[in-house]
Amino acid sequence: MTTIAATKSMKRPRRRVGPLFLLASTTTTTLTSLLPVPATAECNPCEGLSTGFVQVPKTECSEFVQCNDGAMAQRFTCQAGLIYDKIINQCNWAHSATCGPDPECPTPAPTDVPTKAPVTEPPVTASPTYSPTKEEVLINAGLKPGSPPPAPPSGTSTGGVPAWPSSNAGTSAGSAGVGTGAATATSVTPVIAAVEPTGELTPIRQPHFDAVFAHIYANKIGIANQLLSLSQRLHSIRSSSVDKSDLRNYAFMDFINALRSMAEEGYVVPKVDAAGNQFQDRNVFYLGNQASDNGAAVGLINVAVFLSQALAESIAVGSCDELNTDAVDGFLPISNSCGQYGRNYQNMYCADAERFMECAVDGGMMIRARERNGDVTPFYCGPKSVYEFTGTANYVNGREGDEVPVENRLGRTDVQGCCWWGRGTIQTRGICQYGKLNYYLGARAHQEGRPARYPNIDFCTMPQLICSEKRQDAEIEWVSGLFRWIDAVQSYDVPGWNYIRKLEEFVEDGMMDGMFIHGVSGIVTQGCHDAPCEGMASTGEELRQATERWKYFRQVAEAFGLPVRSVSRQG
Repeated sequence: MTTIAATKSMKRPRRRVGPLFLLASTTTTTLTSLLPVPATAECNPCEGLSTGFVQVPKTECSEFVQCNDGAMAQRFTCQAGLIYDKIINQCNWAHSATCGPDPECPTPAPTDVPTKAPVTEPPVTASPTYSPTKEEVLINAGLKPGSPPPAPPSGTSTGGVPAWPSSNAGTSAGSAGVGTGAATATSVTPVIAAVEPTGELTPIRQPHFDAVFAHIYANKIGIANQLLSLSQRLHSIRSSSVDKSDLRNYAFMDFINALRSMAEEGYVVPKVDAAGNQFQDRNVFYLGNQASDNGAAVGLINVAVFLSQALAESIAVGSCDELNTDAVDGFLPISNSCGQYGRNYQNMYCADAERFMECAVDGGMMIRARERNGDVTPFYCGPKSVYEFTGTANYVNGREGDEVPVENRLGRTDVQGCCWWGRGTIQTRGICQYGKLNYYLGARAHQEGRPARYPNIDFCTMPQLICSEKRQDAEIEWVSGLFRWIDAVQSYDVPGWNYIRKLEEFVEDGMMDGMFIHGVSGIVTQGCHDAPCEGMASTGEELRQATERWKYFRQVAEAFGLPVRSVSRQG
């Protein structure tokens, strides 16, 4: 019987992965030449612009600049075959790029500016920004003032970028402790206006990023048709009672915009040095080391591995919300919203040094996942005063079987405090993961004075907004998935298994080692590279998922135009 691809028996010499590997059937590299900006220039295309990118006049779309406060910060020249694409602000293949007509050189603003009329409206007083003291930061980090800081746990290093060491503290699934106190129902998650992400972080761009993004754009049709619409295509060939209109739509631009943001901006990580001084670092999605010959190739494969896991987690099933799949004695308990396969989501605590980031469990919270016209009830949660017990999620005669209690794998029949099921492209689940998302990207970051992409979303009180139905908010499920990748996968580092090191070896060895994808799948689904992990029920699900996720990786690689070989083992 053929199983998943196995590790090679012989170690082959490391080899450089050149531009032909990145571009498959092409012979043109996509690296952009970074030119120094002249101290004086006949034309300043940034005149009158505060920030952004703009085409350089009289260059036929071959050059563009990055502006900062009306001055040219960086100037870029695209290599042969590529031109400036004003849609993506990068070099792109000429047949795919959108470049406007050659602009005129802007006229400098007059130096004698008329005095503006006085403002008659009262000034707006900004609310004070909270800035924690050194002692508070130390206490939050689990230290006493004056003591040395611990080794940075998962997600508090550089997201796995190898310039800094990191360690993986992981998460733990505690015992199935269930509160017995009565809880009163609170209102359903409030609906707020479309979320506008803030742009407070200055993008950090390395020259080889152009090669990665140009390659993705060159294959955008395949990525959109073969990957992001996968659930639509699978539905057309499978017998299912789910209406096609109920499947989640995944758009290429939502994916690429979220990827660019998390690779170039990322999120701020507050830290304390050995002397107790506060400083801020930044975690980003890893697009490879610019000092490495294989930097762009490694970055592209990191994107491909992420996308293959997102296919398995959400895209292929067309659902942002976690689906009920853990059958117990032949039934799918509704109480699986509390946790599947031996996990208790409300007890999935952070490592000790990160416990202060966790969300508090509100027993009165009531949330329901998106309705699907299938034969399984979507997850929901609520207090015992509303749902004394729950039954089976399988519809019987047009309704769910709630006449008798049905236990999940941990013996739960209620759904009180069980609002922490998985959501997003790489699913966020449990009070630690939601708490960290809120701490780094949500309302808590904003309240504590750090740049926040979503300053008006408290993911601890509104976790369902990851799966917002509003088209304007579609990127949130991508951003949350990329955050999980940075925090849990890129930072994964245990004896004998460091993700970044394994990723680089995987690329250098020609992407033959299926056990690498198996290890990544274990990290994503269970928190360790050698599933089943401690505290998880051994149901055989991890073996099925390993095979499925290797298949998805090969599918992503094909859409990316990348060669993949594998070595199988017989069993």
